[in-house]
Amino acid sequence: MLICMLAVFTGGPALFLAVLSHSRRLTVQLEQRGLRAQGQVVRVNESRGKPSTVYYVFRPPEGPERSGKFDEASSDASKRTPGSAVDVLYLEEAPEQNMAVGMGFTRGLFILMLVPLVLVAGCGNLSVLHAYCTQPK
Repeated sequence: MLICMLAVFTGGPALFLAVLSHSRRLTVQLEQRGLRAQGQVVRVNESRGKPSTVYYVFRPPEGPERSGKFDEASSDASKRTPGSAVDVLYLEEAPEQNMAVGMGFTRGLFILMLVPLVLVAGCGNLSVLHAYCTQPK
């Protein structure tokens, strides 16, 4: 039981951290090495009380049309209409890896998600170990 609980409080956060790290790494790559292209908004799915999803397409000079999407505050997304311009960053070697300029996974958001994740993992593991070490033998 001890091993299972430690695996949950270590493995779960580690897996989530790997996903967060991959997203942050991709954003950094796009910001540092990404090529800029002019895209067009295809549609906007507006949601009440949640960010709206903006769908776009762009055509890199070296390949076929690509698509992407990003979430934006409904007040900003409502200003976007189908056909309006959106600046896009993409990786030359992998244009399917793209994002609208300014919409990536920021360092601040990464840290904001990392801190509670580490706290949950640490407190969970300490609680399990404390319970194990203080149980009557």
